[in-house]
Amino acid sequence: MKGFKKLALASAIAALPVSGFAMEAMDDAALSDVTGQDGLSLNIDVPASTMDIIIHDGDGSTAGSLTGVAGALVINNMSLSTGAGGIDVDIDADGGATGAPVLNVAVTIPTGTTINTGDIQVAGSSGMGNAVTNTSANILDSMSITLGQVDLNIQLGSAEPQGSMIVLDTAITNGITINNFALNDASSGESISVSQIVMEDADGSGNLTVSMTGDVETSGLALTFSQLGATAGTVGVSLQMSSVQLGTAPAIGDIEIIGLNLNGTTVTIAGKN
Repeated sequence: MKGFKKLALASAIAALPVSGFAMEAMDDAALSDVTGQDGLSLNIDVPASTMDIIIHDGDGSTAGSLTGVAGALVINNMSLSTGAGGIDVDIDADGGATGAPVLNVAVTIPTGTTINTGDIQVAGSSGMGNAVTNTSANILDSMSITLGQVDLNIQLGSAEPQGSMIVLDTAITNGITINNFALNDASSGESISVSQIVMEDADGSGNLTVSMTGDVETSGLALTFSQLGATAGTVGVSLQMSSVQLGTAPAIGDIEIIGLNLNGTTVTIAGKN
């Protein structure tokens, strides 16, 4: 579940520099007239932005029967489209009460923002700038992730008054919906498929409450979830999976997990030696 969330956030950030979206910037004077505050406001409206991503592993792996030959993770046709109004980014520089200046970046991702993950394959790698070789069949088919409104705050500089570099403290409207999940076994041609996955608070509110911090540490990027899901009534998150099927055998049916409690979980993302 946390992986879906990270994928959602990473995809939104990765799409910012590409062409095909509208960006509106307001200078301090104009922004002051509208909001009564100085700063910089950006609105990023992405009707449809598509990209390919290749992650090169220069030394492969020698675990088990593996060969240690360079490989690559290939993502084809990942796309992002924002919901109504686009992504809002508000940027303010603060001198700091104790002389420790900080840059505050508030990001609001609107309800209806959709990420298509793209088909994921593996291939041989000859390094950046070179075509990958021997691309496999899809190991994970493209799936559609739809978000409700997400609010996060980032602080950079000499201090982090909020306590961490990244703070996500929000209720995601209507939770997170993932359509058309399919994990493939290329050797057999079969797959594990789920037509729809919905993650929301287990108390039946219909939203997904997330309180998370992120910090870059010596071990990597550490994401700590102090709250994921409801804290009263049925605690945690509800995970609903529709039309679960293993291979071409008859579908298992619908599976519902209620009260999955991941509060206090920390996920650390880092490179591998």
